[in-house]
Formats: sequence, C-alpha cells, structure tokens
Amino acid sequence: MQTRSRAAARPAFAADRAVRPGPLGRRRGGGRSRALTVSAFAESNVPLTIEVKKEVPFGQVVRVCGSNEAFGAWKLDKAPKLKWHDGHVWRATMTIPVGETMKFKLVVTGDGEPAWEGGSDRELTALGPDYGLTAACNWDATSSMTVDAFEIASGNNGSNGSNGAAAKPAFQPSKERKREPAMSGGGGGSGSDSGPGSALSSMEEESRGLGGTWAGAEPEFVRSRQDKTQRGGTWDTSGLEGVALAVVEGDKEAANWLKKLDLTKQLLVDRPPMMRPGLDELSHSFVYTTWINSGAIACAEAGSHYRPNHHSNLALKMFRSLEWVIGDASHATNSNGSGGGSDALVVMAARRMHARLPSISGEFRQSVPLTRIRDIAHRNDIPHDLKQEIKHTLQNKLHRCAGPEDLVASEKMLRRVTANPGEYNDAFVNEFKVFVRELRDFFNASGLEDVIAKTTDTLDAPHAAAVEQLLSSKRKVEGGGASGSLDDLMALLFAVTQARTHYASGLQAGLRNDVNDDVLETRQRWRLSEVRLEEYTFVVLSRVVNVLEQQGGAEALAKSDNDKWALPLSALTAGLRNLGLSQFKAKELLALENELQAWHSAGPLTSGGKETAMRAKASLDRVLRLCGEYSDALMRVYSKPAADLGRALGVPPHMASVFGESETRGSVAFQLSKLAALLSKALRIAAGQSSWDGLVTGEAVGKLYEVDRLTPDTIDALSKEHSGGMLLLLVKEADGDEELGPLVPLGLRGVVLCQEMAHLSHLGVRARQEHVVFATLDDRELLAQAVHPLVGEQCSLTVAPGGQVTLEKASTRTLQRALTRAVRGAENAPVAETLPLSDSWQDTKRVSSPKMLKMSDTTTENAGSKAGKCAELEHLARNSGGLFSTPVSVALPFGCMDAAIDAAGSQVATEYQEVLEQLEEPLSGDALEKACDRMQALVRGIAVPPALLDQLRGSFHEHAMLVLRSSANVEDLAGMSAAGLYESVVGVPVADADGVAKAIAEVWASLYTRRAVLSRRVAKVPQRAATMGVLVQELHCPKVSFVLHTARPSDMDESVMLVEAAPGQGETLASGAVGTPWRLEVEKKPRGKVDTLAFANFSRALVPVPSRLIGQRQGQGSRTLGAGLVETEVDYSKQRITVDAEYRADVGQRLAAVGVAIEAYFGKKPQDIEGGLVETEKSDADIFIFQSRPQS
Repeated sequence: MQTRSRAAARPAFAADRAVRPGPLGRRRGGGRSRALTVSAFAESNVPLTIEVKKEVPFGQVVRVCGSNEAFGAWKLDKAPKLKWHDGHVWRATMTIPVGETMKFKLVVTGDGEPAWEGGSDRELTALGPDYGLTAACNWDATSSMTVDAFEIASGNNGSNGSNGAAAKPAFQPSKERKREPAMSGGGGGSGSDSGPGSALSSMEEESRGLGGTWAGAEPEFVRSRQDKTQRGGTWDTSGLEGVALAVVEGDKEAANWLKKLDLTKQLLVDRPPMMRPGLDELSHSFVYTTWINSGAIACAEAGSHYRPNHHSNLALKMFRSLEWVIGDASHATNSNGSGGGSDALVVMAARRMHARLPSISGEFRQSVPLTRIRDIAHRNDIPHDLKQEIKHTLQNKLHRCAGPEDLVASEKMLRRVTANPGEYNDAFVNEFKVFVRELRDFFNASGLEDVIAKTTDTLDAPHAAAVEQLLSSKRKVEGGGASGSLDDLMALLFAVTQARTHYASGLQAGLRNDVNDDVLETRQRWRLSEVRLEEYTFVVLSRVVNVLEQQGGAEALAKSDNDKWALPLSALTAGLRNLGLSQFKAKELLALENELQAWHSAGPLTSGGKETAMRAKASLDRVLRLCGEYSDALMRVYSKPAADLGRALGVPPHMASVFGESETRGSVAFQLSKLAALLSKALRIAAGQSSWDGLVTGEAVGKLYEVDRLTPDTIDALSKEHSGGMLLLLVKEADGDEELGPLVPLGLRGVVLCQEMAHLSHLGVRARQEHVVFATLDDRELLAQAVHPLVGEQCSLTVAPGGQVTLEKASTRTLQRALTRAVRGAENAPVAETLPLSDSWQDTKRVSSPKMLKMSDTTTENAGSKAGKCAELEHLARNSGGLFSTPVSVALPFGCMDAAIDAAGSQVATEYQEVLEQLEEPLSGDALEKACDRMQALVRGIAVPPALLDQLRGSFHEHAMLVLRSSANVEDLAGMSAAGLYESVVGVPVADADGVAKAIAEVWASLYTRRAVLSRRVAKVPQRAATMGVLVQELHCPKVSFVLHTARPSDMDESVMLVEAAPGQGETLASGAVGTPWRLEVEKKPRGKVDTLAFANFSRALVPVPSRLIGQRQGQGSRTLGAGLVETEVDYSKQRITVDAEYRADVGQRLAAVGVAIEAYFGKKPQDIEGGLVETEKSDADIFIFQSRPQS
C-alpha cells in the first residue's frame, strides 16, 4: 500500500512527542503537553529542520511523509526528500504552520516497496511564531525524537483586536538565528541548588507553569511611562447562559488581573450555595484562569495602585472553598464506592484549579508593595537605560497592578542580564534572581524543588525522609543524561509516588471551617506540592516509556523473561497509585494492582503459555479502558466551557478546540495508557493473539463510514450522506444494546467496532439476526495505520469461520461480485441462516381477570414463550439428576395488563385504544417517538390489583429479591428471538410492594418501546396482537453468570458450544458492558476439550445489596435495576475461574453437559441459555438455569 495511515482526529492514546520550545516553555523527551502549548498564531509559518542518520542502498532516498501539506499529506509522491550528507545523515528544511499538531514518519523510497520506519507516528507542534524547530530523529525510535527550538526574529507584537490574542506577521527568514541557552535562569547548576532565581531543571520545566506556554503579547521594555489601561476585546454573549454568561459579562467589566481574580472569586465563592462551587463553576473558572495566566486573555493595567495583598486575599477565599469542595466530594466518593462519578470529577477539577491561584503566603498578604524591585530599579551600579526599563516596565507596573505578564517580562529580563556573564554587576544579577524567584512564588509558578522546600519545616520524620529520597533520586536522574537508566527512573518514580502519598494523606482529613490563615498557607503549600508531584509523575512515566521503546519496545518484551517485566509492571503499578491519589476510581485501581502483582508472581508472563499471557493482557486492557475513562472525563469537563468561552472572548479557535485534548494529553492517565498499551501489545504478541475478533461470519462489501455511536442521529446523518448502495461502519464505541435493523435498509452490510464486545451481547445477537458481518478491533495503533486510511473507500470486510478478520480495499472483482449478489437479493442468501417466523403468537390465550400462575400451569399460549420454556426447564431440572436447578418462579399471564387497563377506568381504556390505533399506522420519526412515549407513560401509570400483588409476593420467602422478566407472545420464538427488546427489572426486594408493582408496570410498558413497535412492524405482526406476560423469579446471587450457545454463533457449528461468562449478575453480559467476558469454546461431547479464548476484565460486577442495607435503599433503584443491586469493583486475582485452569475446564464441561440436555429436550434445536453459578449448601458452584430460547 502506497498510502500511509492518517491518524485519528482525536487519538485517545497517540504517542506524546518530545518538544523543546523557547525560553518560556522548554520541554524535553516526551514532555508534558499543557493546555496552552499551542500558540495563538495559527496563520504564521516557521522553519523546521528534520535530520536522521540512515544508511540506504544507492538510488534510494529518505522522505518525510505526514499529515500536513508540508509533509505531503500522507502521499508519498508529494512527500519531501531529505538530502544526504556525510556520515549517512539525511537532512531537509521546510516551513510548517504554527499551532497545528502534525504527524509524520520517515520512509525510504526508490526501488521496490517503500520501507516505513517502525513504531507509531511522530508528532510535533510549532508553538509560536518566534521559534523555529530542529527535529533530530533516530530511525525506528519514533518516541525518542529530540526537538529543539531557536529564536528566529525579534520584535514587538501588535494587537489583533481579539481579547488578549497578539498578532505577528508570517515568518520571514532571518539571516541570524540565535539558539537559546539550555536553562531559563542563567547561573550555572541545576534545580534550586544554585541559589535564588537559578534555572529550573529540564524535567521541572516539563511540569511547570502558570497555565502553559505564553500566548500573549511579547513583553515590551520601555523607558518612560505609557498608558496601558485601555484594552480592546470581544464579549459575545449570544447563546450563552449560566456560568459561561456570567464569565463573559464579568470579564467585560474586569480589565486588570485583580478584577479578573475577583470575578473568579465570585464564581467559586460568592455565587455557589454555602461557598461550595460545582463542576460547572470549577470547569469554567479553570479555562478562564488558564487563558489569563498564559496571556490568551490579556490583562490591562489598573488606574490605581493595588498591592499583592489584594490578590492573595482573594486567593485565600477561593482556596478555602476549593478545599471544602474537595473534602465534601472526597467523602461522598469514598462512601459510594466506585470513585468514578460526578464527585470524583469535582475533586479532579478543584485540585487542578489550585494551580491557577496566586500564593496566599503571609509575606504577600501584608499590605506592602514588592519593595525589592523598587530597590533594584534605583541601583547605581547598572546602566541608566536598564534602570529606566526596569522601573517603567516592572516596578511601576507591579505597583499599579500585578499580572501574569509581569512574570513573563521579569523572566525575559533575567535571561537578558544573565546572557553574557560579567556584563552586569554580580550583586545586581543575584538580587534580580532573588526578585524573580519571589515573583515566581507569588504566582505559584516555582519549580518543584522550590515548592517542596517551603513545606520541609512542617513534615514529620517519615515524610521528610521520603522527600529527601525524592530530591536525591531526582538529581541523580537529571544529572545522568536525557533519559536516565530504567533502574534510576524507577527509583525516582517510587520516590515521587511515596512523597506524594505522604502529602495526599496529610490533606485527606479535610478543612475545618474555623482554621486561621496560617493553617491555610501551610495547606496551600502542601496542596501545591501534591499537585506538582502529580505533574512530575507524568514526566517520569514519559521517560520510562521512552527507555522501554529504545530497548526494543513491545517486540523485545514479548521475548523477555519475568525479571525483565518486573520494572515495567512496577512502573505501571506506580502510575496506578498516582491515579488513585487523584481520587479517581481508587478501588478499581487497587484491584488492578493486586491482579498485576498476582500474574507476575504466578509465573512467566510470556513463556508460561498462551493462557498466562492472555490473563495478564486482560488486566492491562482494563488499565487502558480506565485511562480512557479518565481522559473522556477530562474532555467532558473542559471541552464545552473552552468552546463557549473561547468563542465569546475572542480566543483563537484552535486554542479553544484543543483545550480538552491538551489537558488529557498532559495527565498521568495519558502516560499510563502509553505504558499499558506497550505492555498489552507485548503480551498479545507472546500469546499469538490477533487484535481482531470476529463475531458474525461472512463477507461484506461497501463504502466505509466512521461514526461515533449507533444512534438515531447516526441513522439520520447516514441517510443524508450516503448516496445509496452498500455500506460498512467503523464504530468508535457501543454499549451493546444498539439496534442495527434501521440501518439495514440504508445498505448496512458490515460493522467494525473499535472496542471489545461480548459475542452474546444483544448487539452481537442482533447482528446475526440481521446478517450483518461484525468484527471488533482493540488495537489503536493498527486502527490508525490500517483502518483509518480506508475510511471513505469501497472496502471488503471478511470474517472467516475460525474468527480471522480481513479488512481491505475492495478490488474491482470483489465489487462486481458483491453487486451481483445485491441484485439477486435474498435468493442467494443461505437458507440455513434464516428461520421462518413461528406463528405461535397467534395462539395467545388471555385471561379475563387478573391472576397468578404457578409454573405447573404456565404455557407458551397463556404466558409467553419465555415463561413457558421456564416451566419446561423446571420440569427438566427435577428429572436431571442434579445436573442443574431452576429458581422459584411464577407468571402473570396474558390479559393481566388488559384487565388492569380496564380497571383504571374508561378514560384510560379509551386513550389506550386511541394510541394503539396510532401505532398501527406507518408512523416514523418524532411522531412514532411521541406515540410510543405516550403509550409507555400510560401503561406505567396503571395500578396492579392489590390482591394479585399480595398473591405474587406470598409465593416467595420474605427476604427474597426478585427479577421480573418480560414474556411477550412475540418473544423467544423461532425466527424472532427479540433478545433484549423488552424490559427486565432486576433486584426488587419482595418486601417492597410498591417496588414490585412499579416493576410489573415497567415490564408491561416495554411492549411499546420504539424498537419493539418497529420490530413487530418488520415481522408483520399487528400491534394490537402483541401482549405481555411477566415472568417473576427469585433472584439468586451467582458468583458467575453465563450465556451458553449450544452451536458456535460465528459459524453455527453444532459440534462446538460457546460460553461467555461474567462475575455477578448476568445483566453485565446482556447489556454489552464495556469489557471482555470469560469466553470458552467446549467440544459437545462428554468431558470435551475446553479452549479458553478470553479472560474476563469487566470493571464491575452487579451484586445484591447486603440485607442490612435493603431497607435504606428502597425506592432508589433505576428503571432497569431494582433497589437491591449495586455495582462493585472486581479483583480477578480472587476469581477462581481466572486463576484455576482445572476449575475453569471443569465448569466448561459441566455447562456443556447442561447445554446438551436442554438442547435435546427442545428438539435438538440450538439453544441460547442464560444461567449462573450459585453458591449453595451443597456446592460452591451449583448451575442454575434462568431461561432458554431458540438460538438466532
């Protein structure tokens, strides 16, 4: 293939690249990408020089090919060539646009096929119009690219009329380019050892800053006073409401930094109830202050003098509110368990907001000016012009009203006076360094070591020892080269994690309402230390990933012994702990840590057999999923506020559009995901697994479209965009309960889902019913390299009976063959794939008055196929010799709902008939949706007769929990399984009479969902012919729930059964929760071979609430979950089916025996069976069967 892959629009875990910008934002080796590493000057171009050492045969050349036009837009014939130099060094210079993140790779072309370098795409961004870039590459080492920035021109910026965005002309080549010094300070040394104002280490620079690279106007040093109180700006409030509107309206009146801080204080303290801001206030405030601190929103000077104490006192009030919010939300998070809900997001947003506030230190709360700069401006040992520049640019500005631009100007002045040692008096230079250091403290922009140093006198002995170990390890790594050894990096990572743990533990107690300001000052220092250590963890993890890739990456690890895995897994564990310290899903993170330690201790990961590698990979894939959830949460929290405020305040569109992504790519979760992806790939290689998984076999041909989800909006968009013919869909995510039926008339023939999905989920079953070829792909690198380039092309998707998947550009012959099949239509479809629709729905018997049926009286005719089959299963279980059991069950027959409607009165009955007549009509779109909603609301309001309710509840013991299942006359039939089409309500305590009544009505109402109505319309079943029975069963508490298909679904091979299982209740499987089930293939013969295809890695299991809590939770369940069920995190190192191979095989063989018996009982027709392994007095794994239906 001559076309290189295009990267996804928003790659979730694309490799971060080493960028080293100019003097205010220097980064090295996989450094942190902050919210504002992209400049406002998207219309400018700057020079980029790329070089690589590569020996190639005569006649071949090295090219750079990538996403931007400068790189050929992934077209090899347009990709620029690099020029050969002595030593086999290839080099070329080109111009690239500022502000655009560009992906590229090096490739050798000439005779034969092009040879692309290995690894993921390289990536870089030109951060501002003042600096060009040089990128030094090592062939195949795509993540260790070193990018340096150099200043290309000097000059002042003019205003572009937007609120704080500065404009510069497009790049003009300069004859003289000045390379910036390696450090931003000037004195020698590293870190804070060199004295006040010394340079920050390169790794500190990666995690430091007010809010990202400076995006405002360049400081202009003047020698006389100038009026800078006037400002321009944009304040477009159209379409805004709530917090966003308050920010924009407030900013219009808030010209200077002090007033902008006061506006932020209003958002975080004054407006919210009890001075506790919510997520909306926190997210908008963070975006707003980030852009202020980085100059994207400019601050004008004040007309009056405002000393730093005004700013610090405002920050004090905001700090207190933020700490209250963190304490409250942390308590709620720990109480409700999972740590991934809205409370966790509030904690995350409040912690991040801390880094945007100025210092509340006592020295800044005093009502005195910054005297040091005044003394410096009046020194007699510096040139007069310099004195005037310091006085009018810094001293007077700081006295009138400080702002983030003053720190930028001071840093620039520091570089100037230290650029040529000896040019200025040493006493002056040292005094200016002290001033800059104090200013950094005021803006909370100091380096990590300086921040921590301010806490040392408050630490106990263990905490102090941890901090000392951190500083020692840090200096060793930073003094040992660009990357450092893996051993040294691991020592540093452990030290960072240990120190951060001490700070986090000290902050965990929360903040009392009556503490004094000194306590708040100390707490801010601790909080900043904890936040900065999190940022520094990002940097260290980045270096760890770089070293692992330099050592051969996944391919090398796949061949390594267990000792070589110790450090990478330890790094992953440390990353998990750091994510937990941020209070995001701490319980699941702990479970993952236990799993990884258990798998590593159990034996060789890569040489211990396929199942050993697969088991560990399941845990790593769970880590990846969790990191994705964290990243998605960040995007949800910040993307819309950034879009709204960016548009309204005139911030350049690119800065607003990348805000959420930049925050994501600057998080620990981002680096953790890169590490987990590398390790997961290594285990996949070791296990010999494909990243493809085929769910429905066949060949599908059509134009490939990419969609986010399978929703009604998707259908509408495709109906407008797709011009006809066959189509394939590349779907980013799904929850497993989607419908494919409405897409088939549009030409849908195949689906590729970019995540794992249970084969027996509702979505998988529906794909088989609709004859839609279905495959999943969970490898992001392969997705970017091999699949995304095919979007928009005519493609062929093939899933072979063995599960092998091929997706490729369709040849002319393939297209002709597919077109021929389409013209011939259904006559070419394999007859075995389609079962005729049973007409048993016409034999319905409805009762005239409400009654309850025991299973011995229940039949398909009076209560539906599901209830009738359960009655037969109960009979079979009694005669199975203990092979399996069934739960205690009763049924509400057909006609109970009709009788309840009649009992509700003539008005309800008349409305019911009226809406039913509407549903018989060919309604569509909103009209159908409204009719279905109206009918469901009407049925949900129907009262269940009290006598019937009492009879039903009396059939179960008083502490039982119930599951109420649909049993329609148009369900579980040959040719129409309707899997997942109707509602079941799980976990209703029998003691909760109102809850049981509501659950019955909910099941009845599900007869009239939009999907159900459309399904019957397609099957040509009249709507008034449909009726609903209710199967009520005692809810058992399986340790493991399973779905068993007695013929392998992918190819209907009746000699092999497929089992999919999950911990806890079976809804995890049926709903298609994100994750992988235990997947077993079992030969259909006595003690047949059991092959483990996948290990479970669902994050949570659905389990009953302990009985002591049921009374407290009554009436709090959702529509699908009753009051008695909760989700709990799963630790698979404690799941016997995962850790014990013999037990797993025994379970598979026992389930196969049950499947054979049930299949034989129902006429040797393949069955779709649901059940669970339940702990009883007799066994720790009795097999209970809950239902069986014909397999689709």
